[in-house]
Amino acid sequence: MQAEAGGDHPLLDLTARWIKVTEVKSSFVLFAFTVADPDLTVELIMPFDAFDEFRRAQGAVLEVAAAAAVPFSKLASRY
Repeated sequence: MQAEAGGDHPLLDLTARWIKVTEVKSSFVLFAFTVADPDLTVELIMPFDAFDEFRRAQGAVLEVAAAAAVPFSKLASRY
């Protein structure tokens, strides 16, 4: 799905989605979820199970911040 271009607004691919894991606290994943444009970003927190299900359902590209890489890897290996 793509949004229509109008005026000075570029065409947006509304199917493009990204997740950037920013932090891990206990079994919770803190992350930024973006749809189509960096201006369309929301910060969320979910237990790992829900996070993994959300990521798969959204078909999002996953990025993990350097500071969160080790704790995220440890958490993911537990599930």
